[in-house]
Amino acid sequence: MEKTLNQNHADVIIIGGGIIGCAIAYNLAKRDVKPLVIDKATRVGTEASWAGAGILTSHASTHEPYPMLCRASLALYPTLAEELRTETQIDIEFIRSGTLSVFFNQAEAAGLIGLADRRVKRGFSAEVLTAEETWQLEPALAKSIAGAVLFPEDAHVRNPRMVTALAKGAAKLGARFLLGNPVTNFLKEEERVIGVVINGETLYADTFVIAAGCWAGTLIDQLGVPIQVEPVRGQIVLVETMPPPFQHIVDGLGIYIVPRADGRILLGATVEYVGYNKTATVDGAKQMIDAGVAIAPQLANAAFAQTWAGLRPYAKKGPILGYLPGYDNVALATGHFKNGILLAPITGQLIAELLTTREPSLSLQPFQPEIA
Repeated sequence: MEKTLNQNHADVIIIGGGIIGCAIAYNLAKRDVKPLVIDKATRVGTEASWAGAGILTSHASTHEPYPMLCRASLALYPTLAEELRTETQIDIEFIRSGTLSVFFNQAEAAGLIGLADRRVKRGFSAEVLTAEETWQLEPALAKSIAGAVLFPEDAHVRNPRMVTALAKGAAKLGARFLLGNPVTNFLKEEERVIGVVINGETLYADTFVIAAGCWAGTLIDQLGVPIQVEPVRGQIVLVETMPPPFQHIVDGLGIYIVPRADGRILLGATVEYVGYNKTATVDGAKQMIDAGVAIAPQLANAAFAQTWAGLRPYAKKGPILGYLPGYDNVALATGHFKNGILLAPITGQLIAELLTTREPSLSLQPFQPEIA
């Protein structure tokens, strides 16, 4: 792959400056490939990458491709966090807090305990706790809980900081960023893309990556390939309370509670198929707050800080990773849905391997783009 980069040419053009695009740029730059990252926003990571809660979980107990992908990505986080801290002086606040999945009745207990049993039998970690054992770990939890399952390997990260660190690390290694400039068209020659049009100017590259989250579908349409990626709104509520009432991620009643290092607490998130509507609603906030207070009554006294919404990229068969059908130099990396933050490290690694060696260290066959 050619190692030149000038004003109008790059080794690789990455469309999308979220956590996926920046992770790919960082991994390519570490391999001495100089990418150009293009995004319509004026800063990196302003969409779902910023709006998410940064939860890193891998509850699935099977050896199917998707759970294996999740576990492989989670395993990369400790080293990556230290690497980014050293290279960029940014602490992404990777905290292996574990998740407490609480249950209130026998029906909820049966599902979680069954999951725990399957995980343990397959060599993964999980621990079933009584209500008393759960309160010992988290005294602020409601006295109405019946118990919990602890997933000790789960973690969380400060995702806006992580996007910034990935972008800064990539830039230090030679990546370039062109922000505030949407791609309006593609220039093609036969079965290849040779350039993208921005503000009437064509920028050329040898290879292209579309990592534009839920907007990837509109770009793919311009290439005549019907692959569906749709937005799914997730609303989150931020509250403040000191001292922090939790040490673990808490999961239950359809929501999660994530304690930040600064004492703030995230309550999230809704799952709403409402198109490209990022409006935060009273009903969405109420759902999160009602469930949060039911899990931990003292949250009713927490200071309300803010609420927001982001649009996750949803694809019916899960993440889409690989070359676009009909094009041998256009790769797609989207459709991560609720696990974009979790899957960013492995996605960056595998797409970089695909582009540089055509032999990724994990098979991308299960995640190949398929025409709808």
